[in-house]
Amino acid sequence: MAGASPASGVRAGAVFCSAATWWVLVARKGAALVFCPILPQSEQCHRADIPVPWAEALQVGCPDGTRIRCRPVLRPSMHGLTRRGQFGANLTDRIVTTLSAELRHRQQEDAASSRFAARPSGKISSFHTSVSCSGALHLPPYRPEPRSPRVLHFF
Repeated sequence: MAGASPASGVRAGAVFCSAATWWVLVARKGAALVFCPILPQSEQCHRADIPVPWAEALQVGCPDGTRIRCRPVLRPSMHGLTRRGQFGANLTDRIVTTLSAELRHRQQEDAASSRFAARPSGKISSFHTSVSCSGALHLPPYRPEPRSPRVLHFF
């Protein structure tokens, strides 16, 4: 029977578990699904991390102290995922808001770094190549952040 896909009844905030990673569904992008990973507690914290409240963690069965890394990962289907529960509306709204803010920050950083990484073709003034200025500010060469091909970029 050609019915709706299994993902059609799933809404944002649904928590899934794969073999090695916990995921939270954030949105749909066409026929694909946008997930954010749920990470275990560690010392490294990113600006896009949201701690999972203990009551929400208890409800879905993930360990206490976990956090959601608001970086979008695109998956074509829910194949290989086991549904574990559903986060509340408040936490889901907070995840979506933080994800949108993180995408805006990345877009601004990429625009700023590409603006400063590109040198104008033509005459370069002697001011920037003089001995007094050459060692004053040392910038490493621009290298874009390595990203997985499965990661969804909205920009």
